[in-house]
Amino acid sequence: MTRGKLVSVVVALLAATLGLDSQAAELNTLRDLKVVQTGAGAQVVVTGTRAPTFTVFRLSGPERLVVDLSSADATGIKGHHNGQGPVVGVVASQFSDERASVGRLLVALQQAAQYDVRADGNRVVISVEGTQAPAPVAAAPEVKTPAPEVKTPAPEAKPQPAPVASAGPVETRAASPRPAEVSQDKAAVLPENVVAAEADEREVAHPARRITGLSFARDTLNIRADGEVARYEVLELADPPRLAVDVYGVGLAARAPRVNSGAVKDLRVGAHSDKVRLVLDVRNTMPAYHVERSGRGLAVVFGGKLARQSNAPASMPEKVVAESEPLRATPVDARLPAVDVKELSFDENESGGRVNLKLSGTVAWKVERPDPRSAVLTLENARLPRRLERSLDTSELDTPVKMISAFSVPGEGNRVRLVVAADGAIEENMSQVSGGLSWRLSVNGVKTEQVTVTQRTAGFTAEAPTYAAEGAPQQARYRGKKVSFEFKDIDIQNLLRIIAELAKKNIVVSDDVTGKLSLRLRNVPWDQALDIILRTKSLGKEDLGNILRVAPLKTLEEESKLRQERKKSLIAQEDLVVNLIPVNYAIASDMAARVKDVLSERGTVTVDTRTNVLITKDVRANIEKARALVRNLDTQTPQVLIESRIVEANTTFSRELGVQWGGQAIASRSLGNATGLLFPSTAVATGGVAGTAPGLPPVPNFAVNLPAAADVGTGGAMSFVFGSAGGALALNLRLSAAELEGTLKTISSPKVTTLDNNTARISQGVSLPFSQVSSAGANTTFVEARLSLEVTPHITQDGSILMTINAQNNQPDPANTGSNGQPAIQRKEANTQVLVKDGDTTVIGGIYVRRGSTSTASVPFLSKIPVLGLLFKRHAESDNRQELLIFITPRILNRQTIAQSL
Repeated sequence: MTRGKLVSVVVALLAATLGLDSQAAELNTLRDLKVVQTGAGAQVVVTGTRAPTFTVFRLSGPERLVVDLSSADATGIKGHHNGQGPVVGVVASQFSDERASVGRLLVALQQAAQYDVRADGNRVVISVEGTQAPAPVAAAPEVKTPAPEVKTPAPEAKPQPAPVASAGPVETRAASPRPAEVSQDKAAVLPENVVAAEADEREVAHPARRITGLSFARDTLNIRADGEVARYEVLELADPPRLAVDVYGVGLAARAPRVNSGAVKDLRVGAHSDKVRLVLDVRNTMPAYHVERSGRGLAVVFGGKLARQSNAPASMPEKVVAESEPLRATPVDARLPAVDVKELSFDENESGGRVNLKLSGTVAWKVERPDPRSAVLTLENARLPRRLERSLDTSELDTPVKMISAFSVPGEGNRVRLVVAADGAIEENMSQVSGGLSWRLSVNGVKTEQVTVTQRTAGFTAEAPTYAAEGAPQQARYRGKKVSFEFKDIDIQNLLRIIAELAKKNIVVSDDVTGKLSLRLRNVPWDQALDIILRTKSLGKEDLGNILRVAPLKTLEEESKLRQERKKSLIAQEDLVVNLIPVNYAIASDMAARVKDVLSERGTVTVDTRTNVLITKDVRANIEKARALVRNLDTQTPQVLIESRIVEANTTFSRELGVQWGGQAIASRSLGNATGLLFPSTAVATGGVAGTAPGLPPVPNFAVNLPAAADVGTGGAMSFVFGSAGGALALNLRLSAAELEGTLKTISSPKVTTLDNNTARISQGVSLPFSQVSSAGANTTFVEARLSLEVTPHITQDGSILMTINAQNNQPDPANTGSNGQPAIQRKEANTQVLVKDGDTTVIGGIYVRRGSTSTASVPFLSKIPVLGLLFKRHAESDNRQELLIFITPRILNRQTIAQSL
């Protein structure tokens, strides 16, 4: 059997064995579809058995919405459903194979309208408004506009005709409505103040370095430079309407002219590090405008057509930023031959990637943005070969772009569409290169290692099984195209040739690869089938670009050993060189042991302690390894400044109210008030409590003596003396009151700097002598009363600082003394471990103490008499508060230097 016949047999077997299996298990079964009119609009409600996962994109010519529900079964609602209001009708279809099951809803619209797609429990609700609505506008490249210019979203403008993108720069005018909602939770809102964008970049012979002149006349702004402008960008902004022109790679050496004529009311100019921005404020609404190159400079002309085609040759690389207005029926000359897409490839990178299209000619293209995470590129008058009509699953690559689907639009003639889905907001940029197009994709706000790949669907071709077989998202080790084999006693070399033909690889088979093999495989990736076949025959493979070499494992192992031995032999024959490696921050003797590990058996390393230099001797390759090792390890040790605040606050309050009164009453003949009795003929009643008071007799004989602690510097008192004319009656009264309130605040702020993982300590205080008397005699010891901070920091990988802290604030207390008069020591300590971010402040401890007391001294029984009882009692109250807080703030001092050295 010849090779051609054998390949034909294999292809026939593949076509016969490929089939479609149902995926009834764990599918979202769609059971009901209703179209309900809501005023001027309509709603399409689809009910399933679980919460849906869907993707939405919009098509035009005619207008329709495509909603793809992944892992869904639409068999129960399959077919055509009548519409209501702006919805002409709904067609439900089902696409499935062994790995994917997708239900598609095609919603036909009467005209372009605003729409909203959301998940409501187990339902998908598609809302279509009845009024004419422009399409979403793509997010323009991010620019830094002046603060007062970007405030609120732009008001909705009248839709303008959509121009066809061409090889040259295109100026566009687009509306800014609310974008379509494609998420399950909420709408993805695009910036609405950007109305249109244009970019032009080309290679010039004499690039401009600065702008030398600005003038405005006859509704034209002339920008003169000292050379040709290589790159400029134009942004039309709204609310308020204005036009921003960014000229890159130039400085500013001219003043802005005064402008106040025609449609332009003001001109503002600002110089940035990489560009010069000119902002033209217009009156009311934005007039028609275009930007053109004029010798050495640019001309911004107001008036004329909204879009024009550049006269630049198609071969010159030029960058065009396309707006995202939905593609309408674009006039294409049917007499022109269709352009063939010859090759489609994707180059991934960490931020996104680049889609490369090789074309047989120049095509008109358009970019649509159904939502921030999707982008649709449409090529007019183009043909896509069946071999390129597929979906690329890029979820296993190191890129946030997760799927690229390419297909011919069914029923729309020669029109090719590419759909891109990503795990973040896409920024895209189309460039025309020699022989085709280059579509750059950049995804913002997503780190590749943090992306959780979710199942997505993309645009289907007319042959849904092809998409399901080749492009359904999967998480697998093998990415090859699925094949089916059924052979009996086939020669292994012929089988390897078949696999190489399917994999589009060249194959080299060793002469000692012999034998026959019988196998039956169904829907297995070709690379997995190859591994199984090689393992069965104890064979191995080597991938050398597009060449596949197959040989016995023993042969490959022997070759590997020979290569290693030859490498060692070459190293043994190579001359040794001596090199000095200086060590800046580490200790050279400590670094020598690590350097020795990367040297060969012939290599040596010695240390010069005086200059802290490593003297290495080995072959040149190992010397470079040693230098790289020292360069990576010999970095600055992080330094940490630890600031602490120890705050003490003491508050005291006391109040006393007291009374003293007494006197005497005398009945005596000498005073003229005799008792008239033989006994007692004289009677005296006087207070029995001794006491003195200013202005009173030395012994006033108080009956109630309950004074407050009023003395010099504290409180106050008032004394009253009442007596009769003859001195028979006398009353002494003294009222006293005292109140004391005090606040004490102490802030201690120790700071200390130390290296990472090293303990630092700082302290301040006094040493108090204490005498101890024993049989051996008097002995004096010193006890420290000090403020101290002891910290051991450790810097973690994320920039936080783990600290072991011991903070003390011990002070002598003169109010409390021992038997020999030595003061007591108030001890305040905190010992803990904390984790704090760089520059943050944390409270590691706090002590709050409050002491309150109330006391009353009184005369029994009499003090209980209402009102009058106040003359028989003394009242005192006190409230003392103590509060201690310890704050810690760590700071890494040489963070920037360390980051640059890593």
